[in-house]
Amino acid sequence: MPEDAPTLDLSALDFRPSWAKDPSSAPPHEPPEFREPRESRGPRGPRPDQRGGFSRGKPPARESKEFRGPADRNKFSGPRRDERPAPPPNPFPWLRIAFTATASAVETVAQQVRHTGKTFSLFDIARILLRNPASYTIDLTSAPKQPEGPFYLVDLDRSVWLHRDTALRHLLRKKREEFYRAETVEIEPPKGNFPVVAVCGISGLLLGPPNHHDFERKLRDLHRERFARLDFETFRSRLKMERDPEVIGKWRAEASKSVEYYPREGEAPEKLADLAAVERHFDTHHAAAHLKFTDLAPVPGDPKTTAVDPALGPLLNYAREEEERFPLRLAQSLSRALSGAGLRFHKSANRTTFVSASRSRHLNLDETPVSDSIRKIIETVRGKKSLRRTQLLDLLAPASLVPAPPPSAAGAPPAESAPSAPADPARDAVINDLLWLTHEGYVIEYADGRLESVPQPKNPPKPAEEKPAVSEAVTDVVPEVVAPADTAPVVIPEEPAPAGS
Repeated sequence: MPEDAPTLDLSALDFRPSWAKDPSSAPPHEPPEFREPRESRGPRGPRPDQRGGFSRGKPPARESKEFRGPADRNKFSGPRRDERPAPPPNPFPWLRIAFTATASAVETVAQQVRHTGKTFSLFDIARILLRNPASYTIDLTSAPKQPEGPFYLVDLDRSVWLHRDTALRHLLRKKREEFYRAETVEIEPPKGNFPVVAVCGISGLLLGPPNHHDFERKLRDLHRERFARLDFETFRSRLKMERDPEVIGKWRAEASKSVEYYPREGEAPEKLADLAAVERHFDTHHAAAHLKFTDLAPVPGDPKTTAVDPALGPLLNYAREEEERFPLRLAQSLSRALSGAGLRFHKSANRTTFVSASRSRHLNLDETPVSDSIRKIIETVRGKKSLRRTQLLDLLAPASLVPAPPPSAAGAPPAESAPSAPADPARDAVINDLLWLTHEGYVIEYADGRLESVPQPKNPPKPAEEKPAVSEAVTDVVPEVVAPADTAPVVIPEEPAPAGS
């Protein structure tokens, strides 16, 4: 098993309630409320009507304060079923989303199925994989005959982007210090009267007066680098205007300094005045080696692992929620992967898909000679419904009772640890026989321990008819092949003579 294989435990696929797993935890049975027998109540007398008298007709209808008619149905304040959230708007009709199990997760599942010999529900395995985001990926593809579905993949963090410029800015933020060095130089402070300074309402950065010539460039650079997920007009509406002289003086001090960038490679690197020049230089010299244009973009299952284009975030989150409700897409890809690993599939009576290490087969005890122990197991499983492994062991090989050691006296030195009780050979033999039956497919053992014998097929295959023996004289006669009138004659090529003949 590879070292990076996810830790998946298929033994947790026992979805029975707690009271079914442990009989002692079952809720106590409450006795029914005692009611006096009808005969002992005596005859029912006349009831007083609304006017104070007595009426022998139909009694007036009882009025309920909680519910008085259809108009009060909306007043019900009890718990309701969670409504399914509406899907987010999809601006990309060509986009296709698929869930795929990783190779290490498929190998781990296949090994556990082969080792235990049990039969697991395919959708239950898919739900376990969804709980471990490292065991699956979300594959983004484009619809057939839709060329407008390109993806840009950044090799640094496997992030996925829809446009090259956004992918380039994301990569530059990660690689800027590796390829460029920054130097701060003193420049002439800004001149003029600036009574107000704009401050970013999200980050708190000083952007300068709105009437300054460099204000618009700083505003757009900040939005592009740090807040590209927000609409630009929404980002602009969150600006704050400060008239405090101390804040204005702080901006003047910052505006009297400028940052220049220089490439780290080359003997005489050219000066880059601003981030826009750095972006153009990086696009020309380094972007091609770190950006990949592809039509298939795998996104890790954990949304915190890698970054994606802001437009893809809501769609991926909704796809995860839908898959947790019913993991159809992951189960489809998982079935293909497990089938390639050599596992078998079958459907139960209620159309549930199960996966096991071997093909299910019916064992005919009348035609197949088996040992007495195998016969007992098959007959016991067929004779009892919903039989479990522990119950089978108790029926065929009851556990021997070993008396507990007496407690040591107070103050006495602790006794040496007693050797572990020897294994019961009778129970081990039943377990080995059961394991052989499950691996051969004669008995199905589900994840919750239920045992089931494979029933006899309704339409068993007919035995092949024996062909009459052909005499030696007839074997030398080659029948003539007559082709139909509407087909070309059949030509049998001669075998080439062996070399050297």
